[in-house]
Amino acid sequence: GRPVAGVILQSPLLSAYRVAFNFRFTMVGDKFPNIDYAPYIRCPVFIVHGTQDEVVPFRHGQELFLAIPQSWRAKPFWVEGAGHNNIEALLRPSGMFVDKLLEFLDYHVSARRGKIAPPSRVPECTREARREFGEG
Repeated sequence: GRPVAGVILQSPLLSAYRVAFNFRFTMVGDKFPNIDYAPYIRCPVFIVHGTQDEVVPFRHGQELFLAIPQSWRAKPFWVEGAGHNNIEALLRPSGMFVDKLLEFLDYHVSARRGKIAPPSRVPECTREARREFGEG
């Protein structure tokens, strides 16, 4: 298979069981043990999570962010006051949701800039994109 250029996670969960129970370990049968896979991600990852999420606690997004290797972490977008199902609606008037997605794609996904290349670590692709955009 081909490597992915980047991953966008909106209101991600650590694991399915950890949404309902405050476990610090993965239970047998958990269908979505995302926290266990996070350390093995090898592409830029952008996480969006509402700070008032009533379905998947905000700490899930924070802990998943910390579990991703630092060199692959794009700056997360913590949406102050947003819940689980209203991030886009809350940000629609300002256009900030789409702006943040495009910012991630522009800085971290080379194909977005008309280049096909394997994924590069976040600090490297950010530096390259800033040079291309004449920002440094």
